[in-house]
Amino acid sequence: MSKSEITGLTFFGDQNWMPCGLNLYDKLWWRFVPGVVINVAWPNGPIIKEFIDQYKTDEQWLSADPNEHYRPWLEKHVGKQGRDWNWGMADRDATENRLTIKIRRKYAKYATIAAIKWP
Repeated sequence: MSKSEITGLTFFGDQNWMPCGLNLYDKLWWRFVPGVVINVAWPNGPIIKEFIDQYKTDEQWLSADPNEHYRPWLEKHVGKQGRDWNWGMADRDATENRLTIKIRRKYAKYATIAAIKWP
């Protein structure tokens, strides 16, 4: 493919939900995989118990990493990150302290639950 063909595939016009700085594979996933896009609060605070248990410790860890906060629940209910769901920072997410998550269409009911669970 030529550079102009790749640019045409990854050009999204005025869609502010598209995360910035993605490689070609991720751009194509966000562009062509049908799904529901939700915008949730950027996580901050103690890590949930399922994540800490894998390290076999009783310590309470504070983190602002979305994978440590949201990934255990999403992988339990939705599926694998990068295939069934993914997260990224879209247009104004950094200034508004938000996070964009896209979930495949067949798991749309979980997108609704996640949007309510993490306002």
